[in-house]
Amino acid sequence: MLLTALSALGRHARLALPAGIGIALILPDIPLRWDIILPLNITLIYAASMIRLDLKSVGLAALAPQRLALSVSVAGFILCLVPIFYAGIAHIGGLSALYFPSLIWFAVAPPIASTVWICTLLGFRAALAMEVVVLTSLAAPFTGPFLAAWLLSDITAIDQLALFFKLAGMICGGTVIALIGQAYLGREKIEDKRYLFDGLAALAMIIFLVPVFNGMAAEIFARPMLAAHLCLLAIAMNMGAQILLLGFSRIFSQQTQNLQVLAIVTGNRNVGLYFAALPADPIFALFTAMYQIPLYLTPLIIGWLSNWLHPQRGVNEDG
Repeated sequence: MLLTALSALGRHARLALPAGIGIALILPDIPLRWDIILPLNITLIYAASMIRLDLKSVGLAALAPQRLALSVSVAGFILCLVPIFYAGIAHIGGLSALYFPSLIWFAVAPPIASTVWICTLLGFRAALAMEVVVLTSLAAPFTGPFLAAWLLSDITAIDQLALFFKLAGMICGGTVIALIGQAYLGREKIEDKRYLFDGLAALAMIIFLVPVFNGMAAEIFARPMLAAHLCLLAIAMNMGAQILLLGFSRIFSQQTQNLQVLAIVTGNRNVGLYFAALPADPIFALFTAMYQIPLYLTPLIIGWLSNWLHPQRGVNEDG
């Protein structure tokens, strides 16, 4: 029964993720050890994403000079150029100082772990997404705090080493679980059960919403205009980047597969990483909650847009 339910969730993951936001909003506060549960939850997302990839082939391909150069270029674009670009746009557009720190913490964050699974779900180059996620996640502790210190006038120090080991532990843990699962089940059986693993990843993402939205319903009703402004900011940064990059894929058709991945990893960031690392900030906490809306709508909206732009393009999971 449980496996059937997970498979059904995987089949309808694009609709289940937005529905999860509504469920998280109406749930009462659940006093659990989320500081322990969330890293395990993110590790599960990594594992469910990676288990469907041919990790041995992916690892060998990732070390090829041309592929490595591509991954490093994408990582540099995401972690270094995008924050400077967003900060410049914010200054030119006159973004309120109240919202500017949220924009910067979004921009310096690495792509969220679930971008690998989203690429798998949409038939994009999940292997390339995984390489970029690994590189950016390991580099982010060394780039994010310094860039934020440069772009923000007031910043609280972050324990970079602790952040590094936390990220590395989740990535390595997910990889080990995926390798064990592949050795035990075999690639053919895993592909037959792909909806089950999609369901596991979707469930883990929905569970992630529970602590993020704890107490947020009351906050949204208390300050609806602030919530609306932060939601619009999140949509602009998330969906704006994805739609723009997918639009380029229509022009530069030979780079479509790379641009699809670049869109997903540029728009969907691990904002929760800094939400957990920084001192409590009610504005950033509300932004983190509002940001989940475009993130969880990504498979539905970007999947539709990609199919509309490239109706004849086939699925490519491992390349």
